Formats: sequence, structure tokens, C-alpha cells
Amino acid sequence: MGHAIRTVTGDILPKALGPTLIHEHVVLDLSRIRKDQDAILADSDPLNRELQNLRAAGCGGIVEVTNRGMGRDVQSLADLSRRHGIPIVAATGFYKQSYYTEEVFQKTEEELTERFVKELTVEVEGTGIRAGIIAEIGSSLHEITPDEHKVFQAAIRAQRKTGAPLSTHCEMGTMGSEQLTLFSRADLDLSKVSIGHQDLNGNRQEYEALLRAGVYIQFDTIGKNAYRPDEERLDDLLWILDKGYEKQIMLSTDITKKSYLKVNGGFGYEHLFTRFLPRLKERGVHQREIDTMMVDNPRRFLSFAV
Repeated sequence: MGHAIRTVTGDILPKALGPTLIHEHVVLDLSRIRKDQDAILADSDPLNRELQNLRAAGCGGIVEVTNRGMGRDVQSLADLSRRHGIPIVAATGFYKQSYYTEEVFQKTEEELTERFVKELTVEVEGTGIRAGIIAEIGSSLHEITPDEHKVFQAAIRAQRKTGAPLSTHCEMGTMGSEQLTLFSRADLDLSKVSIGHQDLNGNRQEYEALLRAGVYIQFDTIGKNAYRPDEERLDDLLWILDKGYEKQIMLSTDITKKSYLKVNGGFGYEHLFTRFLPRLKERGVHQREIDTMMVDNPRRFLSFAV
């Protein structure tokens, strides 16, 4: 039994994964909740042009964290992966309370665990395609609701049974410490846990507490300047790198709307490669550290015994 990364086109060796966006949406439909057609991403001419440009910008892997209730379509992901030559990892899980489908409220923790394990080890919804990550497991703004707590517990149990990586959603960067408490209490392997949206947090004390505990943290809304200017993300990231935590940071853009795509006038997935990483270099970050964050860390985090 070796370690591999489980993608929508099969298991691959970690070395087959290139520079990776750790928290993305490629095929998504949040219109059920948002009542907005902009919140739908699907296999289309604009999306294919976007992915072509992303590949050309140097992307060699995408972690697609769309789960049940968010318009997940793993078959579409497999088609896009083959077409563009980019490995894509699909997710099992549920997002946050406002996006839960009825089954989350009705099912027990054990039943939810069973579903996650099945999607990781057997298949997702009769497709023959397996998920490779438990994500994005979300908490609400400044709280983890009782139902979210149930989903977190099911995610923890599924992680323990499978060894799969587990990635979270922190609404506006909040509740990372509380998520960590749940994982620590369960005695989870924290090297398989990544806490999301920390670039929206800005609390350096909290960054250090999370990193000292041994989890990864994600700066994964890069380019979303309406939430927080990239300039501030850069400053925080440089502070973290100066502290020597480059082996626990992963990066992404978290595209969730058609209007965010570069081909539609937005910043696009490639923003990380064409704008943000060059800015890091200008500020004195070595290519070696960039490779650690973009290549080595995702390879290590995403691989598990299969």
C-alpha cells in the first residue's frame, strides 16, 4: 500500500502534481441559495478558455472543494481535467449551515461519516469517480452551529477511517481556533488538516497559534480585493514566512462566480500565478519558498495511503 493523491481521473503519485491551487471551484452552482446566475460555473467556452490560460500560467493541479449542495459534478471535473491536462481533486463533505441540504439535518453523524467514507473509497453518486479530500467543511460567521458541529464530527471520523486530507471553510477568516480545538480534542493527525480563508483573518497571533499546533493554513482568497486588499495579504504572508512556517502555507483564489473569471473581466484563477507570486518575489521571497507553498505542501497534504 503506497501513498497517492486521489484525483477525478484516478490515483496519481505525488510527484505528478505541479503547482496547485489548494481551494477552488471549477464546476459550481450556488444559485439555489444566492438566487443569482453569476454563482454558476459550468463546462462552457469561457471556462475552457480560462482553464487553458491557467494551464499556460503554470498551474499543475486544482483542489476542487465543491461538495454536496454546492452543485458538485465530478463527471464534469473529470472531462475538464482530461481536456486541459490538469490533475483535479474532488471533495466530499457539506459546506456551512445556510447551504445544507435537508439530508444534513435528518441524518446522524454516523450516516454522514458513512457517506464521506464511501465517496472517498468507493465512488461519488454512481460515477465511478472518487473524492480525494474532505472539504470545504464550514463554520458560520463567529460560530459553529450544532448542525455544523455534527458535520465536523463526521468529517473527523471519516478522516480517521481513511487518512484523507481535510480542509475547512472559515467564514471571513473566523473560528479557525475553534475548529482546531475540535480537531485536537479528537486527537486528529493535524498534518492532514488545512484551515481555510486565513488571509481574511489578519490576526497574526492566531496565525502563529494555528501554525504552532501543526495544521496548514490557507491564504486562499487571493485577488478578492473587495474582501481584503492583496497588499495586506502580502504583508501577512511575508510575516509568516519570516517566522519560518513556509512548510504549512498553501495558496488559492477561491473563484465562485462567472464574473471572477478573467475571460469575463475578473481577476481569474491565474491571478495567483501572474500577479501575486511575482509580487512575492519582488518583496524578496525565493522561488524555493514559492515551490514549497505551491508544490511540496499540496503534494504532502493531499497524499494518503491508498
